[in-house]
Amino acid sequence: MKSKVISHIGKRKTNQDRVLAKKINTDSYLYLIADGMGGYDNGDIAAAMVIDSLTTFISNNTQFNENFIHKAINKANLALRQYQEQHQSKLGSTLGGIIVSGRTAKTFWVGDVKILHYSNGKLCFESKSHNLSNELYETDNSNGSVNLSKYNHIVTRSIQGDVKKSVPSYQELILNKNDKLFICSDGVHNIIDPNTLQYLLNKEESTGALIATIDHRLQKEASDNTSLILIESFD
Repeated sequence: MKSKVISHIGKRKTNQDRVLAKKINTDSYLYLIADGMGGYDNGDIAAAMVIDSLTTFISNNTQFNENFIHKAINKANLALRQYQEQHQSKLGSTLGGIIVSGRTAKTFWVGDVKILHYSNGKLCFESKSHNLSNELYETDNSNGSVNLSKYNHIVTRSIQGDVKKSVPSYQELILNKNDKLFICSDGVHNIIDPNTLQYLLNKEESTGALIATIDHRLQKEASDNTSLILIESFD
């Protein structure tokens, strides 16, 4: 399994994203991006706590399914709630994660960290962000008569101590040898959308060139923290 990681501070004072790429047993790999929430206290602490809690819980198991992931998220919620009670501080983080075992990817997300799957140079899966824009579209604007994109940045789910507001979405993917998986914080996909990423995938001659192009653009254009994991080589 091969992976490439990018994480930049952007024009923020601190980088509140936390990234993990780790082999957790002989057959499985864990990839996580936690994005500390702006407007909350100590977003970097929240993101780090989410990564640490999930890594510990997931690494001590070998059977991964939707119910298991839900339990892992609940454990992270408990850790944040206990911290808030002890320090009188409001904490929150969004999350995107993938567990790869052989040619199966078990993906999960809470909030607006995106997961993307490309096969044969084409986008074949894109996670649907938990934001106000998507929620309003599903409930009140199914005909698309109103532009709801201005609500994209308002997340409706996050890990912040309340299990009712942190229910993860879950999707299993079957992988082919030359497929590519991405986890992207909103600082990335607000600049390089999935269609642009597909174009770059087909334009660049190697993974190294692709990562260099993405990295250059993010360093030049990003105002927010930006984090990305590229995963490939599914033998």
